[in-house]
Amino acid sequence: MRSKVRWSLALSFILALSLVLSACGSSGSGSSGTSSSKLAKSQVLNLAISQDIPTLDPTQATDTTSTNAIEETMSGLTRMHNNKYEWDLAAGAPKVSADKKTITFTLRDAKWSDGKPVTAQDFVYGWQHQNDPAAKPQYNYLFASAGIKNAAAIEDPTNKALYGKYQQLGVKALNSKTLQVTLEQPLPSFFYSLLSQPQFLPQREDFVKAQGKNYAAGPQNLLYDGPFKLTSWNKGVGWTYKKNTDYWNAKSIKLDTVNVQVQKDIATEVNLYKTNKIDAAFTLTGDYVTSLKTSNPSEVKSNLTSGTFFLYINQKTNKNLANLNLRKALNAAIDRNSFVKVLFNNGSIGSNFVVPKGFTVGPDGKDFRGDNPVNGYSAGNASAAKSYWNKAKQELGIKTLNLTFLSPDTAQYKQWDQYLANQISKNLPGIKVTINQQPWSNYLSLNQSFKFDLAFSGWFPDYQDPMTYLDMFSTGNPQNTTGWSNKTFDNLITSAKAETGQPQKRWNDMLQAEKVMMADYPIVPIYQEGTAWAQKSYVKGLELPSYGPQYDFSQAYILQH
Repeated sequence: MRSKVRWSLALSFILALSLVLSACGSSGSGSSGTSSSKLAKSQVLNLAISQDIPTLDPTQATDTTSTNAIEETMSGLTRMHNNKYEWDLAAGAPKVSADKKTITFTLRDAKWSDGKPVTAQDFVYGWQHQNDPAAKPQYNYLFASAGIKNAAAIEDPTNKALYGKYQQLGVKALNSKTLQVTLEQPLPSFFYSLLSQPQFLPQREDFVKAQGKNYAAGPQNLLYDGPFKLTSWNKGVGWTYKKNTDYWNAKSIKLDTVNVQVQKDIATEVNLYKTNKIDAAFTLTGDYVTSLKTSNPSEVKSNLTSGTFFLYINQKTNKNLANLNLRKALNAAIDRNSFVKVLFNNGSIGSNFVVPKGFTVGPDGKDFRGDNPVNGYSAGNASAAKSYWNKAKQELGIKTLNLTFLSPDTAQYKQWDQYLANQISKNLPGIKVTINQQPWSNYLSLNQSFKFDLAFSGWFPDYQDPMTYLDMFSTGNPQNTTGWSNKTFDNLITSAKAETGQPQKRWNDMLQAEKVMMADYPIVPIYQEGTAWAQKSYVKGLELPSYGPQYDFSQAYILQH
């Protein structure tokens, strides 16, 4: 998901979490000290995020901010925990047919927040609604990725026989508690993890239709069946979650309240943390990492995530960018290793690949990056960049070029954008880069409508499989805001999706698809995200999964301190 970029799928490209509602305070005051093993009386967690929620509508969510909000308040058949799926509204493992193409789930007893039961028909409507063109779904290609029967054809405007006929999707309710899913190919290994995503959540048809255009506009325009309910949302300022006592597994939820405030300034976040007014400071970079390692050494943590960040190159509306040598020049112009070393200091690594390191292994037991070049595909140095640029100028008949650089408007992006823009202008004389920073929702709108030349973006996985990074660049995919189209790549992706019963052949096709993509440079890979964060010792169970939701507080709790 677009990060943001799963971000991206939704969150900005990088989360910044902190406790900022100082009037409410943290769960305690003063120094964090040493936590006891007993729960604090007040189970209140105050968080901050660098962007407002773009949408709470599962049919419109494409970024990690939206996805996180939806996944904390909604439940599907599965839920991700500790980087593994757990059965949520599914009462347990489903029955799988001998050919592994028919999957039958039994639902546990669960309620919507208005007291009505969650039924199998709610899943059928939710899934069909995601494939109804009238709903203008933004992320429904995951149904085709999962191999659900007829999904690819229903989503394909060129398929005159099935386009838009969502009633033909391979899902049906056998009764109120039994959901049957039909696949076109044998059950893929990532299938159950994918079912935790917002696109596969149930939706209540009567409620959605009664709300009309107001559906998901605010807390009162939603129904909840997950761990928390959204009780307030002051757009641009913040929102509040309350424990959903009607959630089927409410006994496992220890937090009573989670307050979230939009906070774009990382310096403010760190100051609040240092003065013990916040419980956690996430996504620390640069000098802030060094500072907290000095003042709070035992509380600073870090790890390499599965988030990948890159520049979209828009060759759909800027025909100059359809030139391969120009795209190669842009790739070679940026020193990725210096970028992360100078500006991040959080474990991030420069990258020139699509699928990240340490994310998943193939049938041979090797990491994807172990089969393809470990450190990615060489983009070349500054000298190569100038050579490609000279070839591009000759082929295009130009001497100079103006490019707009679209980016989110959080404070840290100002440094990052300027660094990248300067590298391009320095190493490609004659190219002028104009930075256009926008609030997250505006950024998404401009990106989806191709109103940019270069766009700083990122991607977090929807499920633990290389396909989550690859098929988004297929021709016509709504997340492919590069305008790039390559038949060889498309054919490899199509083949891989049909080969769930042939794991090694499928893996080889995905390896080859990345090679084809990286030879054509539709994007400029920049880095694989490392995360450094500080967390008070009394905060337990707060997760930063490597895939699925980017952060999860459903199992978090506060100890006495």
